[in-house]
Amino acid sequence: MDPTEESPELTFGIPSMDREHSGQLGLLNDLKAAVRSGADDKVVYALLNELVQHTNLHFLSEQLIMRLHAYEAYEAHFLEHQRLLAEVQSLKRNLESGTATDKHRLIEALRSWLLVHIQTADKTLADYLSRRAARQADEES
Repeated sequence: MDPTEESPELTFGIPSMDREHSGQLGLLNDLKAAVRSGADDKVVYALLNELVQHTNLHFLSEQLIMRLHAYEAYEAHFLEHQRLLAEVQSLKRNLESGTATDKHRLIEALRSWLLVHIQTADKTLADYLSRRAARQADEES
């Protein structure tokens, strides 16, 4: 099941954002399942690295969109991206030395942070982009 299907408040009608969020949440769910099942650390780290790569690409995509559309809250949104990437790097370090319980807690904290980011900062961006597209459509008709 698409992770965003279980939470409709995570989709905004902007296909690229919705796909990327779904991918992020799917990778997080895979990571959580791997830790829960006691998967080898190599598997856990491979999933975490895939999540990091996906997240980096998603953030670059969003940052480009924000720049192209002169998004007023670019700097604050960009700083949130930087904080999340720092959290992921911290998670990577802590996973190496943590217990299974620590790993579960860290992954849940990361998932919670990402969900809040999607539901707040990304929703605000999506609303801005939707309003801007509607204005453009009105001007063209």
